[in-house]
Amino acid sequence: MKKMLNVLIVLMLMASIAPLTFADEAENSTEELNKDAETRKQGEIRNKRFDGEMYLLQLEKVITKNIIKGKEVFTILKDLEYNTTYLEAILAEFELLKEEVIAADPNATDAVQIFIDLKHDAINLTKDFRETLKEMLDNETIEPLRERIKNMICEQVQNLTKNIQNKIKQFNRNQLHRIYQIIGENGGSFLNKYQNGTLSMEQVKQNISKTVSQMAKERRYDIFYQLKQNQIKSQIKARICIENATEDFQERKQNRLTNRIQKSENMSDDPINEEMQERIRNRLSDNDNAGTGGSANNADNGVSGNGNGSSNSDNGNNSNDNGNKQQSGGGGR
Repeated sequence: MKKMLNVLIVLMLMASIAPLTFADEAENSTEELNKDAETRKQGEIRNKRFDGEMYLLQLEKVITKNIIKGKEVFTILKDLEYNTTYLEAILAEFELLKEEVIAADPNATDAVQIFIDLKHDAINLTKDFRETLKEMLDNETIEPLRERIKNMICEQVQNLTKNIQNKIKQFNRNQLHRIYQIIGENGGSFLNKYQNGTLSMEQVKQNISKTVSQMAKERRYDIFYQLKQNQIKSQIKARICIENATEDFQERKQNRLTNRIQKSENMSDDPINEEMQERIRNRLSDNDNAGTGGSANNADNGVSGNGNGSSNSDNGNNSNDNGNKQQSGGGGR
């Protein structure tokens, strides 16, 4: 009975450690930008410490991959005599968004809010590009195109991947170090082996579990409660972060779109830049309506609760305009 109780306490301890601390070594937390934004933004923050640099690097990587694949898409479509101006305008805005991600301060007091805002934009631009492509092409054309670009990589993406993996390792090492401090152990050799890849995360956890299982029952309970308190504090902090990210969402979005318009006005005058400006101005207008009590169903109203706005994503009321552009450009070959 006593042995069973020891095992139960250790299991409870490890269960409290797992959601409290670690980043996914598979490095895929931002790989799929079309997942539900509310689920993602809460999952990325709740129950783990937020590392702004790591998450911004991951976002930069995904945006970079989307830009590279997008450029390949419209290169192919141009060869097939499609009008790709609208797609190129989306990618031009993606480039501006990437600059904003690179310029973001990962150590700012509002780093969580900044990350959520920028990722929200990336989600909607990604959806906009995909939906535009679907309206332009039939299945026979789009499937081979997807296969062609699916596994595209470049040196820039590979370098970002290495940086992210190193950052994840360091992040997890710091979290493991905190746990070793809580249980009153050094753990330096295990942490070094984890960081250089000779020891897995699971093996380090097993070492922690074994160390704790050999302690007196009262000490195990103390450690367990301390970890639970840390977890509760993290959850409270996460809720505050999410509430802060929800507050003034439309105003922050208005500022981001306005800044992009201003940047684009300093760029060369060409059909792609003009198209991008029109897209942004339309969304600014939609954002005004959503913020002043107008219809927010078609606007990108991330404040309303799911972070994604309507099923039309960031297109807002422009869906008809999008369709007309695609019909005149992509419909006729």
